[in-house]
Amino acid sequence: MKKRGITAVVAGLAAMVLGFTPGTANAADNDPRSASTTGASVSLTVDWTGSDSFTLRNVKLSDTSCDAHPVYFYVTVPGFQFPNHWNSSGCGTTTTWSSLPGSEDSGIHSLWVTVCRDTTFDNCSSSSASLNPYS
Repeated sequence: MKKRGITAVVAGLAAMVLGFTPGTANAADNDPRSASTTGASVSLTVDWTGSDSFTLRNVKLSDTSCDAHPVYFYVTVPGFQFPNHWNSSGCGTTTTWSSLPGSEDSGIHSLWVTVCRDTTFDNCSSSSASLNPYS
């Protein structure tokens, strides 16, 4: 029993000295973002993959009102807007994407997501910015 206890302490000290922290995700991973407006909501996780790239994971776009208007979201980075992603399935539905990669050759300092209800004057709302730790 003593030998196992000493081994655990030594392993813990070695991990600390080497800078390992068990179970800790990379700082660039798992940055949750969400936005909602009347009739629409989006939630996702931003994984930064480099100074000019990211992947959106576990994206969920919901149509939360029964008004026959589709909903959509898009990602904006300074100086560029990525294409819209739509949910046209109607009242109470959620469209999901497991992984949506994005990149911009000139580099990406930050991004934010905007969700909208498609009406004559689109009703939109944006998340707070996700800052790229690689830039």
